[in-house]
Amino acid sequence: VAAGRVPNVADLGLDAAGIAHDGRGIETDAALRTTNRKVFAIGDVARSYRFTHWAGYQGGLVVRTILTGWPHKENRDAVAWATYTDPEIAHVGLGEAAARDRYGDVVAVHRSFYNANDRAQTERATEGLMKLVVGRGGRILGADIVGEGAGEIAALVALAVAGRLTVAAFAAMIVPYPTLAELAKRAAVASYAARLDQPGTTRLLTGLRWIGRKLG
Repeated sequence: VAAGRVPNVADLGLDAAGIAHDGRGIETDAALRTTNRKVFAIGDVARSYRFTHWAGYQGGLVVRTILTGWPHKENRDAVAWATYTDPEIAHVGLGEAAARDRYGDVVAVHRSFYNANDRAQTERATEGLMKLVVGRGGRILGADIVGEGAGEIAALVALAVAGRLTVAAFAAMIVPYPTLAELAKRAAVASYAARLDQPGTTRLLTGLRWIGRKLG
C-alpha cells in the first residue's frame, strides 16, 4: 500500500528554536530559510516536492546562499519528476492547464508521438506521446511525456525550462539518430509548422525570398 509520508519533526525542538511548522512540515521562504533566520530546511520536511533530486537541488541553493550571503531562491517552475510505471510517465515545469492559467491564450501545445519515432519502433515501444508547452516568443514552459524513457527525455526539457530556452533551441539540436531524444526536437519543429500556416509568416517568407533573389 502506498500510504504516503509525513515529515518527522516531533523531537527536533523546533518550537524552542522559534521555527514555525505544522503537519505539512517546516515553514520556509523561497530561499529555504525558516522563521529562525539562522536555520534552513530542505527536503521532505520543507513543505515542498518530496523528491530526492529536489532535495539535492535545495541543498545546493542553501550552500550558495551561505557562501555568498545572497539568497538563492527556488525555481519551482523548472522541477521535473518521473513515475516509473509501464509506460513511464514524466512531467516538467508547467502543464498545459497551469500554463494557460498563468499566461492565457498565448500558450500553445505541440505534440510528438512515439509511433513516429524510429528508435521507439526499433524497441517496439511505440505507445506514448510528448506534449511540449510553449509560451510567448516560443519559450518552453514545460512538458508531459508518457512512454519508454520518459524520464530521460524530461531531463532535456528541464534544462530548457531552467535556461528559459525557446523552441528554436530544440529545433536546432542535432541529436543522435535513432534516439528517443528526437521526440523533443519533433515537438519543437511542430511549433514551427504551426507558425507557417499564419498569414503574417507567409508574407514575411515571401518578402525574404524576394530580397534573397535581389541580393543573389
